[in-house]
Amino acid sequence: MNGAHHRSLRLGIVGCDPASHGLMWARQWHRQPEHGLIAACIWDADRDIAAALATETGARIAPSAEAAGDGCDGIVIASLDPRDYLALARPHLIAGRRVFLNRPMAGSPADARELLALADRHGGAVYSASALLHTHAAATVRQALADLGALRFFTLTGPTDTADWYLPHLYACLASTLGPGLARIVHAELPCTDGDPHRLHAPASVIVEYAADAAIGPVRGVLSLLGPDSDWYGFTLKLYGQKQSAAEIDFDVGYALLFAQMRRFFAEGALPVSPSLMLEQVDAHYATLAAARLGTPVSLAMMRTSP
Repeated sequence: MNGAHHRSLRLGIVGCDPASHGLMWARQWHRQPEHGLIAACIWDADRDIAAALATETGARIAPSAEAAGDGCDGIVIASLDPRDYLALARPHLIAGRRVFLNRPMAGSPADARELLALADRHGGAVYSASALLHTHAAATVRQALADLGALRFFTLTGPTDTADWYLPHLYACLASTLGPGLARIVHAELPCTDGDPHRLHAPASVIVEYAADAAIGPVRGVLSLLGPDSDWYGFTLKLYGQKQSAAEIDFDVGYALLFAQMRRFFAEGALPVSPSLMLEQVDAHYATLAAARLGTPVSLAMMRTSP
């Protein structure tokens, strides 16, 4: 990338735990300058972790999470607990900065709405997305839907035994291909240890339902996570229509498309994802956790009034 228009953007990263995207992306940007993103400043609650990453990438260490945005083009909030995101992002949004938040974008639906309100009040901007929201699979699905007739049912399968981290990927797959309009979690079974959705001990399954006015109509589908003891990694969608079924559609898994959207967001302030879709993704995530906990259907509308 040559010229001022294509200069690499300097980003502050808040949260670089060894399991975080903060650490992963800082390393990837350092190795692959073609993405045009640099981890210029980093902060983590564990200073030793931040120091090790700073040595590896040449970033400076911020004395506080709030100072991580100083001299930067934007902020990436990538700590592991989304319940911390509102507090971590607040000073940056009040300062009018552009803030990317890892998935899910907040620790609750109410926090997500407060993040967007802060951005509106102070001239900042919020963007949150799974990498699965930006894939090449959407074009394949559009063609499949044209051939199927009216969509009647779908299944979507993902990997892993960490439901709290991977449910957002499943909902991103749906949004990027079937579009918005989720209305209800009909049933959710997340077999987990001690009620912790981060520790599935068996495959998880979720029945979702779209609204009658959604582009695809009031269709139901089943989302699944394979659970523990599987080396398979991927995201696979199967569509069943009025006329026929489609071949399984595998999503491309990578960060290049997400990084391109992040660069555009930080450089221009353009929102790659509408606030309404970001909120639907958050509402679907927490409605799923609630449905599993309560053992009853939960509408996304309930999340809009939850504390």
